[in-house]
Amino acid sequence: MQEIDQAKIKKLEEEYDPEMQMRPMTAPATWIVGVLLATLSCFHYYTAGFGLLRESTHRGVHLAFVLGLIFLVFGITRKRKSLVSGAFGGIPFYDWLLALIAAVTCFYVPFVFDDLAFRVGDPLTIDVVFGSLMIILTLEATRRSMGIALPLIALGFMLYGLFGQYAPGVLVHPGASWKGLVNHLYLTSQGIYGIAVGVVATYVFHFVLFGVLANRIGAGQLFIDLASCVAGRYAGGPAKVSVFSSALFGMISGSSIANTVTTGALTIPAMKRVGYRPHFAAAVEATSSTGGQITPPIMGAAAFIMIEFLEMPYRTILLAATVPALMHYLGIFTMVH
Repeated sequence: MQEIDQAKIKKLEEEYDPEMQMRPMTAPATWIVGVLLATLSCFHYYTAGFGLLRESTHRGVHLAFVLGLIFLVFGITRKRKSLVSGAFGGIPFYDWLLALIAAVTCFYVPFVFDDLAFRVGDPLTIDVVFGSLMIILTLEATRRSMGIALPLIALGFMLYGLFGQYAPGVLVHPGASWKGLVNHLYLTSQGIYGIAVGVVATYVFHFVLFGVLANRIGAGQLFIDLASCVAGRYAGGPAKVSVFSSALFGMISGSSIANTVTTGALTIPAMKRVGYRPHFAAAVEATSSTGGQITPPIMGAAAFIMIEFLEMPYRTILLAATVPALMHYLGIFTMVH
């Protein structure tokens, strides 16, 4: 029964979470992907313990692994659920090539970083070529892993930057050349190698990996058991267990969907058994799990982005987030009571 439940949980995650819709693979592709993931984890734990590399190098290594892995793990379309015939380990050869090109373009900036200081704002032709490849591959990797919405938004802003001279009213601006756009997005710390990647590579990765490890060793079930002991014996017990366990699980999970399917697999049936209507039980679990995005310490990576943009201590962000998180869960808790 436990295996069936876990299979259903995995199926739900793959159905509703784009980041879980991975392609089927066989050996040796699974071994290669596993080695790359382990190497990336070891790299980040090394830099966390012994100090960061130069900014461009640290972010470049992180991007090289992540973009390469995206092209290996996520297929060009989400409709294919079977192994691709004639592919190496279930991965088409063009995806192996895209992964290699992505890694090379990521390592290019750290490799020529010292020379870039002598041609700031005036990239060479090879810089524009590598930058163009990087932009295209980043958009495609985002589409594969997160869906079409975010790449379309990014593409829209890029088009606005290129053709701003044709924009109406106050939106008009002189417009930028493709060379200038590539220089800004690829060769400076304000584009692809900017704050967002820096925060993920420096802070978020470690917290997310810790959360995954904690969940794999049973912390998620521990939170559910703890919530049952605290709130299970009171009126509306199963619903309160859902709220409490979702709050605890949200502290180590950066995904509302993962929170919902993990705790909801137990709490929703329990609520239905004591008389809650199915749609109400699902609503309680969904709203409780969504609160994980504002629950310290991870907050779906938002806390670390705010640290960089607001230049405030991490402790201050956590203290500020505690109040709305408590209000969110207290409101749901009061409603189910």
